[in-house]
Amino acid sequence: MNGRRAITGLCMLCALLASAFAAQGASAAGTTAYTCAAGSGPGFSDAHCKTAVGSGSFVHKSIANGTTTELTGSNETTGGATQNTVLKATVAGSVFSLTATTSSASGWMTNAEEGGEMYAHGDGTATKTGVTSTGGCKVFTDNHPAGTKGEEGVVHTEPIKGTTKGQGDAVKFEPTEGTVFARFILEGCTNSGLNGTYTVTGSVKSTTIEGATVNFTHADTTNQGTLKINGTIKAGIEGTVTFKSRLNNTQSYTALSATT
Repeated sequence: MNGRRAITGLCMLCALLASAFAAQGASAAGTTAYTCAAGSGPGFSDAHCKTAVGSGSFVHKSIANGTTTELTGSNETTGGATQNTVLKATVAGSVFSLTATTSSASGWMTNAEEGGEMYAHGDGTATKTGVTSTGGCKVFTDNHPAGTKGEEGVVHTEPIKGTTKGQGDAVKFEPTEGTVFARFILEGCTNSGLNGTYTVTGSVKSTTIEGATVNFTHADTTNQGTLKINGTIKAGIEGTVTFKSRLNNTQSYTALSATT
């Protein structure tokens, strides 16, 4: 369960950064980020800059290279609905999944250019709550390095960095330092082989972005083969995250839009 949360937290952060990173730059090859702001003319019909129209009420606003932008994210999709985040893997011979109903993330990003390539990069963390699991497990935060149980049904990720540099249309996410995305503890599982302490390691990429909403599918993230539980168990995530940004705390958050 906590394992799911950890992955969910990862998914949340990935979505957050992916939404920021996937817009096409205008002056050089590569990808840069834009905000979605109120405006008139050729643009979008919605505040998430998802649906392009000839004359809209929202437009893309560029973010200057080197300007740090604050990010926040949730699992609220366009229109206000929410979508669960799910982590799936085969553990102890059983197909296992964790489902989180609430996701929150925060961090920062900035655009840059190097060697003729436009790219975006950033850093942040995520928290998952309201997590349930198959197998009747209870999930707890692993208070590392003490290894003691923390909050039930809550997992906090380690700092995670994301970049589009050298990734084409994708954005890559990995731990800012070391290899661990998150740690969690499972207890009370019907299959006792699932009980124990877990780490989520490796890296993951996202390519599916619609305006301010980033989507992850289990098939795509599993096929990448780079996200692991306890170093050897291949895992996948699915879910949706929508992001907002602001330049500083004197401003309101607006949707962080992405185009490809």
